Amino acid sequence: MTQRQRFEGRSIIVTGGGSGIGEAAAHAFAEEGGLVTLAELDPDKGQAVCDAILAKGGTARFVRTDATDEASVRAMVAEACAAHGPVRHAFNNVGGSKPGSLEGLSLDEWNWTMALSLTSCFLAMKHEIPVMKANGGGTIVNTASMSGRIFTPAAAPSYSAAKAGVIHLSHYASCAHARDNIRVNSVLPGLTATPLVAQMLTPEQQAEIASEHQMIPRAVQPAEVAATVLFLSSDEAAMITGRGIEVAGGGTHPG
Repeated sequence: MTQRQRFEGRSIIVTGGGSGIGEAAAHAFAEEGGLVTLAELDPDKGQAVCDAILAKGGTARFVRTDATDEASVRAMVAEACAAHGPVRHAFNNVGGSKPGSLEGLSLDEWNWTMALSLTSCFLAMKHEIPVMKANGGGTIVNTASMSGRIFTPAAAPSYSAAKAGVIHLSHYASCAHARDNIRVNSVLPGLTATPLVAQMLTPEQQAEIASEHQMIPRAVQPAEVAATVLFLSSDEAAMITGRGIEVAGGGTHPG
């Protein structure tokens, strides 16, 4: 098996696949033979990514999904299994934030970020894990963030707290399900050049933050995070579980 065929014939879920890191990962999985179910709330974005994968000869199916709604997530996982077979790999990538200070955030803004960035991860794993348990195992990678581990001035407190939760929830799941042959890890991107970041920070602001907080002074590219996700999902990483892997240009925090 060549490196480009690490996921040949395997059923894969990518949530939040309509742009940024999720889009890059969906393309990468399909290029390596994966059968991708792309879960995304925005139908235009989701279908566009799916169509682009199909145009390159890959296999992909778009399922409109509200990642904060359990019935929607349950139905998406069932559709992925029906279309491509039992889910073997999942990349849970949904997240987002509303800007604001600790004293300035409203409770609604806090709850919105928690639902999108942490509850979505819980719901995805809740419905992915039983499928994997029943079919010999699998892998899950969840998108956390460096802001879940250290203070970064660009991140709202709600987002930092939610992403810290993703790191610890991933570790919990890895311990609880290692003997089910399910590996669970998280990726912690640094400042990443996604469309969402571009809406919040100018290129000059991105460069300033990267220079201050990273040894490699530039924004991370979505494809660089996707490459780490694919490695953690692959058989090459068979003995890696319960880890939070930083993709952050050597963030300069202690430890």
